[in-house]
Amino acid sequence: MDRKTNSIGYLPVIIITAIITAIIMYIILCKLKPDPPIVDTPEEIISLEDAKELYTSYTKNRACIIKAYEAKDSTVTALCSSERKPDPNFVPSRAFDLDKKFLEQYIAYVNQVTPDTVDITGYRLYLGNYPDKEKFEDGKPIPDPRRNTFFIAPTTLLENETRGFTFVDRNNDGINEILFLENEFEYRTSTPNQSPSKVKINTASFFSFSSQSGGGQSTIANEVGGYPPNIQ
Repeated sequence: MDRKTNSIGYLPVIIITAIITAIIMYIILCKLKPDPPIVDTPEEIISLEDAKELYTSYTKNRACIIKAYEAKDSTVTALCSSERKPDPNFVPSRAFDLDKKFLEQYIAYVNQVTPDTVDITGYRLYLGNYPDKEKFEDGKPIPDPRRNTFFIAPTTLLENETRGFTFVDRNNDGINEILFLENEFEYRTSTPNQSPSKVKINTASFFSFSSQSGGGQSTIANEVGGYPPNIQ
């Protein structure tokens, strides 16, 4: 057998050896990959027992009142009048689902539409309640009439107070302005016993910027999954 034939015979061995070597190197590199950094436990983490106490307290001191209100209990409706029709089978919401993919996409979106001139300090959850009708004023369907919900918005620090914000294009000219939600909702949360009052802020003078998309960009998100589901 000549030298050329011998080289051809060795070729499969060379290929197999290369593959085995690559696999071994891959395994070694995987083992050498540094472990992820250890994350300190956040101070906000609570125990299961504390969570049970919070849930039970809401059941005893809040959910029962909501159910009585929706069923038109005479004692409650005397204090809080409403045009809603009674529904004795109404079940108050007890939890809301925040999908991981939604959270990642939402935070990325907020970072994308918020200019560098605004420092995002966090995110605020606002409590809400769906009206007893099928659609909002703008025609968007209401997913769970009468049921409690929440919506989320980013926050920034202004005048030493944390405020939720969004963006609006008031003149439809592609120029966005920051709008503070506390200003629009007409309430203040800095003092627990303080009656609701409108927060006076000159939003237009804070900053404005051109929008690449040519319109206002809301940073407010809603319609997360609720539990129990609507069984009305």
